Amino acid sequence: MPERFDIFISYRRDGGFATANHLYDLLSQDGFVVSFDTHNLREGDFDVALLERIDQCTDFILIVDKHAFDRTLDPGQDSSQDWMRTELAHALKHNKNIIPVLLNGVSGFPPDLPEDIANVATKNGPEYNKYYFEEFYKRLKTFLHSRPSKKRATHHRQRLLVTTIITLAVLLLAGSFYFLHDMFSGNEEITRLVTDSICINPVQGEFRYTGPIDANGQPHGKGLAKFAQGDTYEGEFVHGTFEGECTYLNHAEGDRFMGTYKNNNRDQGTYVWNDGTYFTGTFKNNEVYEGTLYDINGNVIQELSPSE
Repeated sequence: MPERFDIFISYRRDGGFATANHLYDLLSQDGFVVSFDTHNLREGDFDVALLERIDQCTDFILIVDKHAFDRTLDPGQDSSQDWMRTELAHALKHNKNIIPVLLNGVSGFPPDLPEDIANVATKNGPEYNKYYFEEFYKRLKTFLHSRPSKKRATHHRQRLLVTTIITLAVLLLAGSFYFLHDMFSGNEEITRLVTDSICINPVQGEFRYTGPIDANGQPHGKGLAKFAQGDTYEGEFVHGTFEGECTYLNHAEGDRFMGTYKNNNRDQGTYVWNDGTYFTGTFKNNEVYEGTLYDINGNVIQELSPSE
């Protein structure tokens, strides 16, 4: 028989998914059984699937982004399709422990909420701050009425470990196949593979390289570069040049870039800062150039253009 749920997380997919997903992972690791709709519970037999989960739960976490109630307050919207309102109204009706999480940019609830959910304005929750998320999370757990299970926490961590090991094994096998394919598919430019070989690039400087090399001993193909400061570049090289699809991790700052390099510099892709904000677009001299800057919830902060 499936375990009963402790916590229900309600959110808008457009603005609250990232935070909801993060909380689901953390709470599950800590031993709570969390209901988090990521797929199709909000389709089909809604009343049976979702509302029964709310009935089971002791705690109801409401993620409120700055557009969370736009649909609720729009008279042109079909209220029967407003899942967050339906979930919240059901939780209020059944006296669940409601914990609102007001994301950055939200100072409170709209004054003209419908009667069935207006009482949410009287509920209290921890102050959210994306820059001090760890402190926020510790505070959030003090608002919970349900209690975690050490057994479930251990089981969840074991599952994560097994999943991680399987994922790494698949990636290693895929990488081995890629390298072997290059070696034996008639590609005369690639002569052999090297491991932890010292290389020097005019822009990137010195790094240790693992991967295929060309006839002149230069990185050529898909490989891994490790820098002294701990940064890593995993992606494509062309005769010693950082060129093509890649992932670059900035060890000191905790930032990462996913996209393409051109002539040893970032060209196009997404740069994610350690606070969760990110930029998607083009780069010039390794700096953001033209594109869109987003906050951690995917809301647009600024559109950047070359004229700015």
